[in-house]
Amino acid sequence: MKNSLNSIIDQTIGLDKIQVIMVDDCSTDNSGNIIDSYAKEYDSFEAIHLEKNTGGAYGPRNIGLEKATGKYLMFLDSDDSYKKDACEILYNEISSKNVDIVFGRYKRIYNDDNVRKSYSPFEDNINEYEDDISKNPNFSGIVSFLWEKIFFYLFYGKKLRKNSSKICISNIKDEANILKILPSIWSKIYKRDLIEKYDIKFDSFISGEDLNFVIESYIHANNILFLNDQIVYNYCMRETEEDQSVTKKISFKLVRDSLNSYLACSNLCNNHKFKYNDVILNPFLLNWIDIFLKFDGSELQNKLLLIQAKKMKNSYNDSFKFKLLTHLIIFTIKYTIFKNRYFKK
Repeated sequence: MKNSLNSIIDQTIGLDKIQVIMVDDCSTDNSGNIIDSYAKEYDSFEAIHLEKNTGGAYGPRNIGLEKATGKYLMFLDSDDSYKKDACEILYNEISSKNVDIVFGRYKRIYNDDNVRKSYSPFEDNINEYEDDISKNPNFSGIVSFLWEKIFFYLFYGKKLRKNSSKICISNIKDEANILKILPSIWSKIYKRDLIEKYDIKFDSFISGEDLNFVIESYIHANNILFLNDQIVYNYCMRETEEDQSVTKKISFKLVRDSLNSYLACSNLCNNHKFKYNDVILNPFLLNWIDIFLKFDGSELQNKLLLIQAKKMKNSYNDSFKFKLLTHLIIFTIKYTIFKNRYFKK
């Protein structure tokens, strides 16, 4: 956590231009004392302690939205850090141009010092890192094989050429390829007016809550600027057993909430007649299968997941790939129920 907070203090834009809202969600470590010490030392920092744990990042993030008074909004997770000039870069762009959202790239940093850049559908000049999608280290077994040999090319295709490292999109429907970029809220800066005007909040899921926030903000934004050649954020992976976040520990709540968040995203798109459900969700659906295969649930839990999977299948009918993946999810759940009932010792 200190590394995260210190990355704010070190920002080239100057701490006097930043309001920092730190929310302690009933942590069981020393986080509460740490944020109190920063709030005491720095006038820009405010510490908030929740009386009851919300069970996910959505709670503290929504509190931050309520407390924010600045013209712009950014998010930082306690495991990660900003590049030293991140706030200055993003602020200069959004304050000087007629855009509602500006975002850059991030580095995904693994425990073995493996560093990858966030995926972009456009060719870039960041040559020192591989991207974090083409060979996804989060996948394993058959899902990893299918991803590398088939689904990556099916979902993403070849990189697109653009003449500029800054890609401005007046309407997300005009450049749906942006939807292939993972929905990282922490690599973005938002106009607070946009978020407040449409009352955009984080849904109460322990996984996928940022997906719906990003997609809803995209749908309502008039202009979006993507900095294709600019890394602004360090995303640290917590992979050891004792250091895993709640979204990495595979529980029924995680598996269910993930699927529910995807269904909520599909319904959000339908409600706004935004016909890109498949572009957004196909990689997430494949990732869900990988998570489910590592989940050792009861028959009742799997039957409940099957109900949600069928709702997912019926939520969008305009894409063969979407149908294929939702049918694959349903088959995987049914097969797991059958296998556990008749063959599990």
